[in-house]
Amino acid sequence: MKKRIFAIFLLLMALCDCSAFAATRSVYTEHLKVNKEVAKKTPTNIVLTSPTLNTVIEYNVLQIEFAQDFSTKTAKVGDRVGFLIKGGLRTQEGTALLPDGSQIEAEVVSIEKPKSFNRSGKVVLSFDKVVLPDGSKIDLGAKLYSKKDYLSRGKLNALGKGLGTTLGAGAIATGAGCGIGAAAGAVIVGGFAIGLPVGIAVGALAGLCTPGLHYKAKPGDKIYIQLTDNLDIEK
Repeated sequence: MKKRIFAIFLLLMALCDCSAFAATRSVYTEHLKVNKEVAKKTPTNIVLTSPTLNTVIEYNVLQIEFAQDFSTKTAKVGDRVGFLIKGGLRTQEGTALLPDGSQIEAEVVSIEKPKSFNRSGKVVLSFDKVVLPDGSKIDLGAKLYSKKDYLSRGKLNALGKGLGTTLGAGAIATGAGCGIGAAAGAVIVGGFAIGLPVGIAVGALAGLCTPGLHYKAKPGDKIYIQLTDNLDIEK
């Protein structure tokens, strides 16, 4: 019985068009060449290569950099933002995937302006295209590789800004909505002068009440993105 089943299996194999099977034998597993910083972050670096197609598989992490100035102060939803893939993409085994000069394009999906209590501006980007040096484009699915799905400056940055304006030597400032003034290292609360140590603490409160910061970036500022789908690059 087993011999008959085996014979039938061989017959079916002989009758099948095995071109697809032959093609799979030409697919090789290689590994994306990344720097040490990316290597620490990426959950995978697998790339599949074949005579006609290279595929950087989902979950790979790429380091890209802003190709232009960007600020939530001037940006609008729908704006396109360009990023450079510095040096292009290659595998550790030497296969060229994307040439130097290739770019990633993203669309501004949402913007949140700075708010009081040091809530800084936020921007959400959708990374959707690879642009080759010759201008041709490849569809891309990728997201910001971060615990949060948006770019923003931290609260400590905004607090530092607030303290700088509130506690400057000899300066007089008022925390937004707080009714706290500072002059020469002391603050006046309810008509009474409070000494420097307490003044610093109250001044910090004033800093907390100031608006946060706009998110800004300049050319060369780096971010990380993670593929949410396979990136297919035809040869």
